[in-house]
Amino acid sequence: MVRLGQLLFCTTALWMTAANPALAQDGSAGTGDTLGNGGEAGAIVVTARRREERLADVPTAASVISASALADRGGATASGELLADQPSVRFNNLNSSITSEISIRASATARATNGDPSVGLYRNGAYIAGGPVGGRNFTRLDFLDIGRVEVLRGTQGALYGRNAVGGAINIISAQPEFAASGWGSVLYGFENDSLQLQTAVNVPLGEGAAIRLSGDLIEQDKGFFYNPVNDVYFDRQKGHALRTQARLKRGPVDAVITAETQRLTTPSIHYQIYIPAGTPGFPGGYIQDQFSYPWNTPPRATQDVDGLQAIFRVDLGSAELTSTSSFRKRRSEYDLDNDAVNPTELARARAAGQIGATTPIDPSAASYVVDITDNFSQDIHVAGTGNRFTWLIGAEILLLDSDFSVTTTRTPTLANPSPGNIAPARLNFESYAAYGSLGYDITESLNLTGELRYTHDTRSISARQYDLATGLPIGGAARIIDGRIEADNLSYNATLAYKLVPNVLAYAKVGSSYRAGGFNTRLSDPRAPRPVEVLFGNENSTSYEVGIKGNPMRRGYFAIAGYYTRLKDLIAQVDDGCALTNAACPVAAVSYLTNAGNAKSWGIEAEFSQSFDIGAGTGRLTLSGSRQGGEVTSGRYDGLDLAQVPDWLASANLNLRQPVADDVLLTGNVLVSGQWGGKQELTATSVDLDDYILVNLRAGLEFGNFSIAAFANNVFDKVYFVAQAPTINRYSQPRVIGVEGRVRF
Repeated sequence: MVRLGQLLFCTTALWMTAANPALAQDGSAGTGDTLGNGGEAGAIVVTARRREERLADVPTAASVISASALADRGGATASGELLADQPSVRFNNLNSSITSEISIRASATARATNGDPSVGLYRNGAYIAGGPVGGRNFTRLDFLDIGRVEVLRGTQGALYGRNAVGGAINIISAQPEFAASGWGSVLYGFENDSLQLQTAVNVPLGEGAAIRLSGDLIEQDKGFFYNPVNDVYFDRQKGHALRTQARLKRGPVDAVITAETQRLTTPSIHYQIYIPAGTPGFPGGYIQDQFSYPWNTPPRATQDVDGLQAIFRVDLGSAELTSTSSFRKRRSEYDLDNDAVNPTELARARAAGQIGATTPIDPSAASYVVDITDNFSQDIHVAGTGNRFTWLIGAEILLLDSDFSVTTTRTPTLANPSPGNIAPARLNFESYAAYGSLGYDITESLNLTGELRYTHDTRSISARQYDLATGLPIGGAARIIDGRIEADNLSYNATLAYKLVPNVLAYAKVGSSYRAGGFNTRLSDPRAPRPVEVLFGNENSTSYEVGIKGNPMRRGYFAIAGYYTRLKDLIAQVDDGCALTNAACPVAAVSYLTNAGNAKSWGIEAEFSQSFDIGAGTGRLTLSGSRQGGEVTSGRYDGLDLAQVPDWLASANLNLRQPVADDVLLTGNVLVSGQWGGKQELTATSVDLDDYILVNLRAGLEFGNFSIAAFANNVFDKVYFVAQAPTINRYSQPRVIGVEGRVRF
């Protein structure tokens, strides 16, 4: 924490000295808030409670990020970049976007399983998460042409429903406007030879009609993590995305229709084998290079997305009706070398005495995972006001179907001539909900609001396993899975809010939520010490929160919140106990989800944003920090710390704009983020999460509507563990230096 503060102080001092030795006491120019130029953060209009209201008036912990704020720091094409400066928000990076996920306020992660996320993921108000693979993270398509992002921290079950245990994130795309405009950017990264082109064009078609076209192209053949056997980089990217929106506004009706598509080769899963000398079966130890992995299975990961969405808003006078219909087809695939070596490398390591001559390693062992998920959602709600009341009533349907398969290959032997097996599964999820809220102004300063949601879920699975050579069923009764779960849930939220002064709001709230249970489809080796359980039930939570927020100072905003959450039937990731180093079950472990018992989590978070003038220029400083923790309080994991929960998260974002000539601005941005403390796994022997501080720098010039900037992400080339297991290490990305040109028209 001391190093972070020193770095921020020095950076701020250097910039201010270069721009002007003294801050101006007053001025009309200025960056306003987390949205960029032109306003105070508290005055931003959001839809956090499914109705439009000022951020400062929403009695919950919420933040807003806009396109202009993102552009200041170079944009975002991944969740880690988007959420780097958000308090209590952690991106659980597993190297590939289709297996990574987001956690808020110590909410649990599913990681190498097919469980639902613990954070509600939304695009334009429509739920887009779910499915075995790729459904716990946003896709690259979702980051194209962002209008703003609303980050809601804490239990949101009453209005947002399933899986919003830690909170909800709603990415709202820029919508068509009724004036000609647009933007374009070209970005090149030198270390990984990456070229990115993005653009958006807004075309008016007459009074009350417009279309908006957006596009994204990425070409990156190189990277940092290399597979020499197949001469390919694990972290390469290549693909495109396109979006077309049409808007028609006539009288009280405002409609936006969206069609979009993505075809993308995305970074694939990669890891280093790290087995110290003296480990049973590995007398000399076997440790691979940090950035080069000798897989004989070519690494590959792809994600294709097709989506349609229709949003209708109807002004009813004292109320507004909003209907959101969304369909998304997502195809996610990845290939994995289960042993992470090729035959030549295995023979070399055995000859060198690193791996025992009889240690059971099959260099042909590989997995090929395919998930095709169709997601349809329909939400309709009406929000209104009258006298001292605000009210909302709505209904939602979610229908999700997934065709999921894991193909596992092996080397045939006389004892077992099978080349492997395929395990297809069909998952179906149907969810129906009705919800509403009622708020009452007891006085001009005191408000009481209640929210309630009833949900009925039905989830089913049909899974089998077949031999690749014969096509016949194998595995016996244990590999025949036909299951069905029906569950009802009643989530609530009650909030008491009081305006201490006109621009400062204090609140206290209590609410509940749930994370949907489901099925584990990848079963264990029969020798596993802790065999995979097929079924796991819902996780339920009750959370208590107090906070204070507002903008009492000119061009400034702050928010502080504390929370305590009780969890029943915590859904946690564990594994079956197998390992290459386990003589009783010498195969790769299978991770699965289980109800680990009851748990609790707690934390305190704060954020502060202040805009200021520096002579003729402007600046904005945003600080955030959080302290969180949690532990299991019952069952076989009683007393263990919750996994993947850093003790501390902090960030600082400094943005500066200084005129240097007529119509020429010097621009700069410093983003510092870090984490400290916490445990990797839910085990007594778990290693600690790796501590890190990351610094991104950006400096450039603006010439009217054109800008050019140089950037360095991860300036000090900090490489840290993103995951560690008994025989596996995963590392973060090293430094990237590049340039970007951007034009507005």
